[in-house]
Amino acid sequence: MPKHGTELKPQELQILKALLEHDYHLSTTQVAEIAKVSWNTADKYLNKFKKMHWIEKKKKGNRCYWRAYRE
Repeated sequence: MPKHGTELKPQELQILKALLEHDYHLSTTQVAEIAKVSWNTADKYLNKFKKMHWIEKKKKGNRCYWRAYRE
């Protein structure tokens, strides 16, 4: 998860909060709805967090499901 000194935008925080509040995989659409951001914004930041190894991604068909890593 975010390291000390890492500054996140409000939308990024909303997306991470949405994932941390649910202990199961959420679709991109679900994350966008919970975080109250557009699907494109959710997708952009979810992929950013995946590259940073903060969250995991599972594909099922043409859908992506996301979950925060638990320590």
